[in-house]
This record gives sequence, C-alpha cells and structure tokens, in this order.
Amino acid sequence: MERIQPKWALIIAGGRRVEADLLDRLNRPSCIIAADSGLDHAYELGLRPDVVVGDMDSVTQQSLTRAEGEGVVIERHPTDKDATDLELAIDVAHGRGFRFATIIGGTGGRFAHTLANALLLTRSGEIRLDWMTSHARITALRAGESGVFPADEGRLLSILAVGGPAGCSSSGLRWPLGKTPLTPGSTRGISNEIAAQKALVAVEDGCVLVVHERNE
Repeated sequence: MERIQPKWALIIAGGRRVEADLLDRLNRPSCIIAADSGLDHAYELGLRPDVVVGDMDSVTQQSLTRAEGEGVVIERHPTDKDATDLELAIDVAHGRGFRFATIIGGTGGRFAHTLANALLLTRSGEIRLDWMTSHARITALRAGESGVFPADEGRLLSILAVGGPAGCSSSGLRWPLGKTPLTPGSTRGISNEIAAQKALVAVEDGCVLVVHERNE
C-alpha cells in the first residue's frame, strides 16, 4: 500500500544560494512560501512559489515583477517590523493550516540571523518545523515528540536542550542519553554517533534541537 504523505509547506529563506540537490531529498510540497530573497532562490531552483512574504528589501525587482505576472501572492511588510522575513513565512504556513514545514536556505548571512533561524524551530508546537541545509537537517522535538534518524543519511547526531532541561530517551546511539536530563549550555549531547541502521530520540519533557549531519 502506498504511504500517504501529509500535506506540508516548503519555506525558502534568503541568505546563501540554495543547492539544487536539496530538492532531491524532499517530496513534493503542498505549498511553497518564499521569504523575501528566497523568491530569487526559488526561481533559480525552477520553483514557482505560491506566496512571497517580507519587506522586500533584498529580493531582486526582476523576480518580484515575474512573481506579479505569474499571480504569486505577495505579502509586503514594513521594514520596521518585529519579526524576520522567515518568521513571517512560518506564520503564513501556519495561517494556511499546515502542521508541517521544511525550511531551506537561511544560511550564509549575518550570524545573528542564522542563530535566530535555528531558534525559530523551537517556537510553540502549532506547526512542526525542520531546517535542511547542505550539511545537516535540524529538527526541533518537544515533550511527547520523537524523531527517527537513518544512519545512511549521516552518522553524526547532536542533541541540544533549548529553553530549559530536557529529558530524553534514545536507541541506536553509541552513547545512550540515559536518565540525566540535557541542560542548555552543556555540550554533552554534541557529536553522538548513530550505531545502528537508525536512531530514535524521544523527548519526555523540555525541548531539544537535533542536528543530523549528512555524509559527505
């Protein structure tokens, strides 16, 4: 029986150029949302977004003109705003009823933006987010959630507590997480290794970012 894939949104952020082979690792999205200059990346990848959102301070006019001609929904925001373009794009995905979204792009700019992009994954659980880069897939897991991480996609797995201590259980890791909670600011969860065909990480309380690094 064919597995039915849940509806999900692809969010394309700005920053460094997105590598085309990332798309080979993804199923077809139900909706494509570009955050500002993520529109340029989308067109470079041969994708037509459904929505572009942001203050439009970094996207090229050529891409904006093309989007207008193609009927792409354009949501403009003032430059003086309290959220990044990526957070606005996540809000669009949530507002359209999506429970899952994957982010690509969003690296290579200011370090503060890259760090903030990672922390956006841990926002309240109304939408489940992960972030795919050329080197890793970063996933937020909250209390009651779990994730499966195949070894054939990479052996290194780091688990970082965010916002407070996090109690986790695991299987398939070289160094099991044990009963001692992970704490923010500790590096105990860095560079663990997947020692089986796949690893399972389950969060009992708290929130973690799981960084699954790709094979080169």
